[in-house]
Amino acid sequence: MAGVKQFDRDDLLDHAMTVFWRNGYQATSIQDLVEATGVNRGSLYATFGDKRGLFLAVIEHYSDRFGKPVMAELNDPDPRRAIERMLEAIVGRTSDSKWPRGCLYTNTSLECPGAGDEISRKIAEQLGQQESAIYQVLRRAQTDGLIESTEDARALARFFVGIAHGLNAVSKAVPDPAMLKDIVKTAMRVWDAAKPAAPVRRAGKTAVRRHA
Repeated sequence: MAGVKQFDRDDLLDHAMTVFWRNGYQATSIQDLVEATGVNRGSLYATFGDKRGLFLAVIEHYSDRFGKPVMAELNDPDPRRAIERMLEAIVGRTSDSKWPRGCLYTNTSLECPGAGDEISRKIAEQLGQQESAIYQVLRRAQTDGLIESTEDARALARFFVGIAHGLNAVSKAVPDPAMLKDIVKTAMRVWDAAKPAAPVRRAGKTAVRRHA
């Protein structure tokens, strides 16, 4: 159509995502987005409505680009390794200097009180999906006898969500992969502490090994 600038939507969202990720929602202006994407205000407004509409589209785009690949690690058939791989994937992503520090979800969640209810709900929805996916892995581990059935799988899932987003927050302040790997290593000890006690034979009788 004459007078309407044509653009590649994914390319536009990539550029807009980087600006929001680096600057934050509130600090990013429409002019910043025009300059980053090369798309004029009229086309941006016609396509997304306003800055909030564009940001909501960016959140979905970010999920496809970064969230889903991280969560795909939970498909590992070994439940413990699945959780560990998810956390390691976060370390790998946050260590990639190609992208801004931290995580768009985590950065935005800290900004949510001023970002608007619709954005806050979208971020909460993403966190809820992550929690549910981790919970399913933990329940599978309990079914397989890899974690004590008495352990609170929901609480453990929330713990690992906290670790995941803690990694994002730490990486924004201190981009040190070694520090992040230490956090992952220590967090996985919580899994090991939840494993069933193993019987141990001592002097012709069976004792029970208890976790320290």
